[in-house]
Amino acid sequence: MLIAEFTIDHPILLTPLREIPDIEVEWEETYRGPDDRTQMLFSVRSDDFAAVEAALADDRSVTNPTVLDDTGDRRFYRVDFTSAGDETNLMPEFISVGGVLQRAVGTNSGWRCHARFPSRDAFRHIMQFCADHDITVSVKRLYEETDQDGLSVSLTDAQRELLVVASECGYLEIPRTCSLADLGDQLDISDSSASERFRRGVKQLVQQTVVNESAAAQG
Repeated sequence: MLIAEFTIDHPILLTPLREIPDIEVEWEETYRGPDDRTQMLFSVRSDDFAAVEAALADDRSVTNPTVLDDTGDRRFYRVDFTSAGDETNLMPEFISVGGVLQRAVGTNSGWRCHARFPSRDAFRHIMQFCADHDITVSVKRLYEETDQDGLSVSLTDAQRELLVVASECGYLEIPRTCSLADLGDQLDISDSSASERFRRGVKQLVQQTVVNESAAAQG
């Protein structure tokens, strides 16, 4: 498994990342939503959310920004991609080559990304997509990770953190000794955000273990 750490000057949320000083955007998930729209979940840390809202409204890559949670210095958003956002959406490219974007943090310097790829050819595919769309990429580090168990499960850092907390606090016990509200309190997010992150994390685990093992057995 190839681990890649790189910074990318991606068009998604380019306006707030360029215009808001000291902004920090943490990507959560990109997926197909209702009516086949591409949607993205992310959190923003900023001292000026009025400016953030204005910049989101001006950003040509996204539309319909919705605040899902507000903890004071951080807000959780959901946005829809515009056609311009869909044109440069990297998620279908990751999926097509078996790659997983584990973390992406946007600042005034661009998006700092940590991703896993099954091969160097898969990583080169992403780099070629960026070159074809005039997206600047600066590769910080590439290294091989050896899978000792023969089982590799890729989750985002946020999904992994929530699942670990869910296990430790008793959310997975029968009966439960921890609620979604308790999970949200421990992670400083709303119970709805905790629920959505939990479901997506479990979905990833099932698809990459049970579903993949079933498909391999049938093959």
